Amino acid sequence: MRRLLALLVVVSCLAAVPVASAATAVTGTVSAADGSTDGARVQVVPLTEQEQRANDAVRTTIEGSSFSVEAPDAPNYAVRVDYGGATHYEIVEDRTQVSMRLTERVSGRVVGPDGNGTEGAVLEVVDEDEFVVDTFRTNATGAFAFGPLEGDEAYEIRATVGDAEYRRTVDPSTTERVTITARPPTDDTGVLRVANRSPTGHVVQVLPAQNASTNPSVVETVAFENPTERPFVGPVTIGLPADASPYAAMVGGEQAPYRRTETGVRLNVSVPANGSTQIGAAYDLTGRQFEKRVGRDTSSLAVVLQGYNTSQVEHSENLRVGSSPISLLTTTEPLDSGATVSVDVAGAQANASASTSGSASMSGPEAGGSDGSIETSASDSGSIPSFPGVSILGGVFGTVLVGFGAYRIADAGRSNGGGE
Repeated sequence: MRRLLALLVVVSCLAAVPVASAATAVTGTVSAADGSTDGARVQVVPLTEQEQRANDAVRTTIEGSSFSVEAPDAPNYAVRVDYGGATHYEIVEDRTQVSMRLTERVSGRVVGPDGNGTEGAVLEVVDEDEFVVDTFRTNATGAFAFGPLEGDEAYEIRATVGDAEYRRTVDPSTTERVTITARPPTDDTGVLRVANRSPTGHVVQVLPAQNASTNPSVVETVAFENPTERPFVGPVTIGLPADASPYAAMVGGEQAPYRRTETGVRLNVSVPANGSTQIGAAYDLTGRQFEKRVGRDTSSLAVVLQGYNTSQVEHSENLRVGSSPISLLTTTEPLDSGATVSVDVAGAQANASASTSGSASMSGPEAGGSDGSIETSASDSGSIPSFPGVSILGGVFGTVLVGFGAYRIADAGRSNGGGE
């Protein structure tokens, strides 16, 4: 119950974005090489500068090949066009006009190492903004086809075969056919490395205690990057501070089962070939100090101090106060495997009102919520996803994301099958 109350305090600090009173005309043209776009549905979502939803979506339809709709004033907009069974997106920054030309197609096959087609592979085609444009399931010969697509945009094709995922980036203006070879996955954690995403490579959020007898909780996210042609499928461990008590875990944006080991939280993880996967753990501390040994080399690490005054927090010499809208400590230099970071928050708790406000990021692959918002799904967008079924933890993850703005979450590690 105390953990529930603590996390509810965090979520209650997520303030709603004020509704704009003025309106702006968002216009555009949408053409397709294989027919008329007349009647296609259009959705326009106002966004903040951080590409979070700023107001309710507005909807219209294309007349002939153009559309125009009055949308609430906002720095940016997300435009979604439903055409030909697919959904096409464009993020409009510092402008209000869209030009979308659906002229290209991409087809190909998913094959096994022997060259034979793989039937039933599930494919997604994902655009440059991490939106899922279309999905497909291969036929008996392993064939697939997507289109029409935009000719001036690169796409990523993600094929899932069993528990493994394979990725291939294509430019439809220059590549019409592609072959994805589904090589057997590996469980060798040596192929994994820390995802090097600027400006931080590892995020730990310390949540405040709510009374004198309650110790802080921690929400930690890490990410594995797999630069090889073979996907990784196997166990990965998130290292924990001594005597920490885990109570939730996440893999790829979904709540995941885990096993507590002597070295940390062990999860079964799938990391795509040429891709990355985020994992996370939430746990209670037994005292007011967080101390963690880094399992692998990492370019940077950040500690978000939710509800604490950084000026009153004691920390290891390899951490310093960061430049961010939220209370934050960052590393002074890259960390080698085996380095230790520590934070002592005893006596540093601020008023609950000091927490950062915000809402969930709109960066993600899928759109079209019933409330008119652009919704996200489990694409590797680089943002921190929620734990489905654990809405409170989802709110905590949203708080971290909003505070960082453009920060990207990453890291990895080792122990019992490649932990952190």
